[in-house]
Amino acid sequence: METRLGDAITVDREVQFGEISYPFHIRAGRSSWTELRRTLTMLDADRFVVVADSGLPEHLVAEAKAHLSSIAPTVVLTADATERAKTLATVDWLAEQTIRTGATRQSIVVGLGGGLVGNVAGLLAGLLFRGIRLVHLPTTLLAMSDSTLSLKQGVNSQQGKNHIGLFHPPVLVWNHLDFLETLAPEEIRSALCETVKNVLAIVPERYDDLARLLRTDARYPNANLASVINLCIDAKTAVMAEDHREKQSALILEYGHTVGHAIELQSDGATHHGFAIGLGMLAAARMSRELGGLDSSDEAAHRELLDRNGAPTAAIGVAAEDVLGLVRLDNKRGYVPRRASTCDFILLDGLGRPRISDGSLITQVDEEIVRAGIASILSEPH
Repeated sequence: METRLGDAITVDREVQFGEISYPFHIRAGRSSWTELRRTLTMLDADRFVVVADSGLPEHLVAEAKAHLSSIAPTVVLTADATERAKTLATVDWLAEQTIRTGATRQSIVVGLGGGLVGNVAGLLAGLLFRGIRLVHLPTTLLAMSDSTLSLKQGVNSQQGKNHIGLFHPPVLVWNHLDFLETLAPEEIRSALCETVKNVLAIVPERYDDLARLLRTDARYPNANLASVINLCIDAKTAVMAEDHREKQSALILEYGHTVGHAIELQSDGATHHGFAIGLGMLAAARMSRELGGLDSSDEAAHRELLDRNGAPTAAIGVAAEDVLGLVRLDNKRGYVPRRASTCDFILLDGLGRPRISDGSLITQVDEEIVRAGIASILSEPH
């Protein structure tokens, strides 16, 4: 359900992944806090433990704490939104602090921040007392349109991204669009790269809609932001309806992530997640073309949407062999038996058509073709 009054937004949806579902709300306007308090009161929590991005404005964190404290005792713990801090050590520290506050199985962990902090909060909730309730209050468009639309919670190992994690659903996602008013344009563009992925890989029939919506200045009214989030809900639920663990049909959501995660890690987080995924999609498109899947117009379609979004289409300061080394350690290894001198990828045989190899969405790509894909995003000017 969606209603609009001026630039105010009210969207109420139920995200359904198999037998798992949770309410997903989008709001804009000051009344959002009143509604959130009413909704949280019904959860009957004895305590809220807020895991907040240490980089958030103090007034935003204070406002969130004040509203939650009116319902139940609330403590705020902070976590750095960096790949280096996305570790089990951070989760361990948060768990120790949470237990010391008197948290119980009736308590609720609240993730206040972007997708990275949301993942850390989610893993904390999934592990504490073998699983307590989780609420997401995302503060970035990427978290609103992507990471909160998943049951995956995880952190990095010293070898790569998201090697350590579990599946733990939230009991509520509350998206307050007012949080995005001070978000940097680069953060908006980065988030929209994941939307581009959803269109290219899952719902190509929405290609023209997204092409018309995208703007290089990243200035969008609330109605457009809500449309983006709704599009992502539709795309992700389409492939996760019967695959909430994202191991079969929902593996398509990993399109662009293999090279993308490697670029993100190699840059030590300097390359925004979405931008890295956009570059990873371009590399994957070139590999798909080399293998006879995509044609030149399909490959160009990738670049067109990224260009309309104002996203980078070439990786700067990235070493090809370093990227390949990280690709070899990607967390998709093991879905299919390993074949020497290959890397596991999610590829396309056409827009919206995953490449199927021996019944699996995993394609084992010879390393020479992987190198060609990586080279294709390193050899062009920014």
